[in-house]
Amino acid sequence: MQASRSDVNIFMSTQSKKKRAPQFSLTNFLIVILVTIALFLIVDFGCRAATNYRINNESERLRDGVADLRARHEMLRKRLEYVQGDAYVEEIARTQLKWTRPGETVVVVVTPAGTPPDPATEVAPLPDRLSAPQSDWLPWWLLFFDTVPPTDVF
Repeated sequence: MQASRSDVNIFMSTQSKKKRAPQFSLTNFLIVILVTIALFLIVDFGCRAATNYRINNESERLRDGVADLRARHEMLRKRLEYVQGDAYVEEIARTQLKWTRPGETVVVVVTPAGTPPDPATEVAPLPDRLSAPQSDWLPWWLLFFDTVPPTDVF
């Protein structure tokens, strides 16, 4: 039996394919392992760098917050010292409680009851900056000058 030329070619091609099967060498294996490790290290480094950036920003924000709180604490400490002092007690006693020291006389301006207000001396609404409770200066102004105070002075 004689083999045809095509049969021989088929037989040879199948044998050559078997012989040419890709061999996975040790160097190829090491290259794949090293590339995998390098990719892992690059990704891990990126994650750590992003975490470090977030931590540094948070640290800076907290430092600023601590500085603000220290400044507020100092202001409150000074306020506490002032409130615990005699000057504050006297200020509150004189302004809010209308107390006096022995020997002082309190003068209060009172308009007569039942007298209709004079339209010429009627007090116009004050601007916001004058309506703050500073003291009872407006009745005194009206008593001495009999006119509404100018707004450009205050």
